[in-house]
Amino acid sequence: MENSHSVFAANKTLNIVMLWLFCVTALLLVLPLESVSQELADQVAANKTYLYLALIVELSNFISQAIIALMGSWLNSRGVKKEQNAMKTTVEGLDFAERALLREFVLQRKSVLYLPEAEPTVRSLTDSGILNVVGDPDESTSRVPMIITKQARPFITYRAIGLTRSKMNDEMLEQIMNARPDFAREKKVMPRAYRGIKAAW
Repeated sequence: MENSHSVFAANKTLNIVMLWLFCVTALLLVLPLESVSQELADQVAANKTYLYLALIVELSNFISQAIIALMGSWLNSRGVKKEQNAMKTTVEGLDFAERALLREFVLQRKSVLYLPEAEPTVRSLTDSGILNVVGDPDESTSRVPMIITKQARPFITYRAIGLTRSKMNDEMLEQIMNARPDFAREKKVMPRAYRGIKAAW
């Protein structure tokens, strides 16, 4: 639990002091001090009320931090779940051009493609958090290196982008190849056949 660690780390010094005080207070209340010093035992007995109050304060400190950490972890988990649902909805709502562009990562067997950032389809996928720039533009083409973001990867399945892992007939292959965006194609000749190749991300 990252939030739990961050809460306790932020109060490290306080927690060390409170833990030390808690141990001392508990020992004073439970140890048979008469066998060590009758005077000390009498002083502890006379101030037991204050010792119990100190014990309550010390325990309250740890309990409150634990509650804050648990609440933080729950809110963080809820936020992540909300983002995942939003990304899933975004991927399910991709249009024909956006699916065709994402297929290029599979067809070219690459995790990074150099794409024109100003292209509407590219800009749409970038704005929705599906694509992300990972480096400097190529000076010769003015294109930027892009990858599919970690948040989107679990939802970019073969089915989501209109592919299948099974063999595809010639008509399906032709439709896929004809739909490929020119701005995303490699200059070299791509293999004609597609036989359930694996995405390289």
